[in-house]
Amino acid sequence: MEIELDFSIIYFGLTRSTKKVYKSHIDHIHNILKKNNLTYKIFIHTWKTNDDSQYVWEDKIPQKIDYDEYKLLDPDFYKIDRQEDFIENLDMDKFFYKNVSRSSEWLPGLIKNHLCALESMKRGLEMVEDFIKEGNKCKYIMFIRPDVLINNELPLSQILPNLDKINIPNMDHYEGYNDRFAITNYENAIIYGKRINEIANFRKTQGRIVSEKYVKFIIDKYNLSVNFIDFNFSIIRP
Repeated sequence: MEIELDFSIIYFGLTRSTKKVYKSHIDHIHNILKKNNLTYKIFIHTWKTNDDSQYVWEDKIPQKIDYDEYKLLDPDFYKIDRQEDFIENLDMDKFFYKNVSRSSEWLPGLIKNHLCALESMKRGLEMVEDFIKEGNKCKYIMFIRPDVLINNELPLSQILPNLDKINIPNMDHYEGYNDRFAITNYENAIIYGKRINEIANFRKTQGRIVSEKYVKFIIDKYNLSVNFIDFNFSIIRP
C-alpha cells in the first residue's frame, strides 16, 4: 500500500545524549506535527565505533555510546554503520592541509567529525530515497541532530508558507548558516543533504572547512532561498 507523507524526519550522527533531550523532540516537533494533522515518519542513521567511544571536540570522554538510545525517538526506519569503514577510506589530505598554519584550519579531528556527520546525513537521505523507490511519496524533509535540546515549538506558521526554501534556525550562523537543522522540499533536500559530495572541491577552492561556511556556500551555489525561523535549541554534550 502506497504511503504519502508530508514530512520525513531524518536524524543523523551519533545519538550521544538523546536520553537527555528526546522528550523535547517529542513535545516540540513530533506532537506539533500530529496536532496539525501533518503526517511523518522518522528515519535515523547513526554510527558504531570500534571501541564504542565518544568524543567532545577531539577529546575522548569516559561515557560509552548507548546503542539503544535511538529507540527513545521511536523511529520507523533505523540504520547503523561502522564508522571506521567510512573513515578508513577518507583521504584527509583533501580536507586538511598539513602545510597550513593551524590557526587557519579546523583541527583534523573536528574535520573528521564533520565529515562523519555529513555522511550520516547523506545516508539518512538515501534511506528516504529507498522508501520512495518502493512507491511511497514524501513532500518535505527535516534534517535534525539527535543530541539537541529543543527549547520551543516548531514554528509551522513560519515554515509552511516557505517550504520551497531552506528553513534554518536564526541562530549560531558564525561564518555562514546554522548547519544543525533544516526543513525544505524534497528537491532542495537532495542538494542540501548530499553536500558531502562537493566538500573536497570546496576545500581546494574556497579555503578552510567550517561547517556553517560550507552550508552557505552550497546554498549560494545552487541559488537556494533561505528562510530564517524562530527555532531555538542547544547541543547537549554526553
